[in-house]
Amino acid sequence: MAQDVVICEVLCFLRNNVDKTPPSQLKPVLVSFYKDDELIAAKELLLKAAQRALHEDAGNSQELPRLPKRQGENKGKQTADDLLKIFAIIDERNLSDKLPHYTAADLTRIPFVNADSINVLAMAKKIDTLEQRLNSLEQLLTQSLSQSQLSSNVNNEASTSCYEQGEHHTAAVNDVRDIHVADDGNDYSWSIVASRNCPVQQPRKGQPKNSFQVKHGENHSKKRKVFGTARDDDKVIKSGVKIVRKAVLHVDNLDVGCTPQLLTDYLLSEDIKVLSCYETKSWMRETEKDSVTAFRVCIPAEQRCAFTNPNLWSKDIILRDWKFKGKPTSQHVTQSSQHGS
Repeated sequence: MAQDVVICEVLCFLRNNVDKTPPSQLKPVLVSFYKDDELIAAKELLLKAAQRALHEDAGNSQELPRLPKRQGENKGKQTADDLLKIFAIIDERNLSDKLPHYTAADLTRIPFVNADSINVLAMAKKIDTLEQRLNSLEQLLTQSLSQSQLSSNVNNEASTSCYEQGEHHTAAVNDVRDIHVADDGNDYSWSIVASRNCPVQQPRKGQPKNSFQVKHGENHSKKRKVFGTARDDDKVIKSGVKIVRKAVLHVDNLDVGCTPQLLTDYLLSEDIKVLSCYETKSWMRETEKDSVTAFRVCIPAEQRCAFTNPNLWSKDIILRDWKFKGKPTSQHVTQSSQHGS
């Protein structure tokens, strides 16, 4: 019985090369030379021909495996795999003689390949894949470096701001406000207290720290204090009052039996000087406040690291920066004076 003749360049190429060329070398040629639509059409023709050959062969009762229609970005590669798989099944079941003769209407659609050209093509595909992976890795590294640099700049700006605030402002015992500075590596942040009458002005985004700031149409420069550091013995002009920098902290969740004197004696035994210590409200939950005591403790600023050392305190004792109430606004002061009058 004469075999039919079917025009299909893809199947003509495969039928003449599948027996002498490994599938691993044929697949790159199929994917790079033919379009996805050509591969899909060739798969449908070959699948129908293989099923017809199985039905005509009385000795073959097995069916072909289900090969769904491929979709997505990789449908060309998957269809090429399906074509090679069908040819492998045809060879295993000796159905080659029952397939039609596949020919080409356009010989330019038949790639000319030999062992050397296939190896070069496979190498080119691998190099292209490596280049894509390297480009992706380079983009990830660039993004990571940009984020690290941005984070480093933010941390440096914050550290510089805290350092300047700590250097140029001092404290009063009862008239103070918070300025946050970095701790000694324990990832805590504590406050150096400074004069409430000298507000800290934050620069705007993109504005230098020492630039003039515009407020209500007027220019106001940032006020700073500079403290001398030379010894009095070396200078003719000497200071009149010694200024002590202080830190105020809140010690919470202490036992109800603790008293200001007991806490003061304990800190003195640890070589921590106490400038003031008195009982205050606890910041615990309402249901827990009756079972604890809390204290406001003022110490020299240079002993903050020793005071905030976790090994100095029993488990579950809480240390925080003291929260100072802000100054009333001019509007509130005016309203208060009107009510008083």
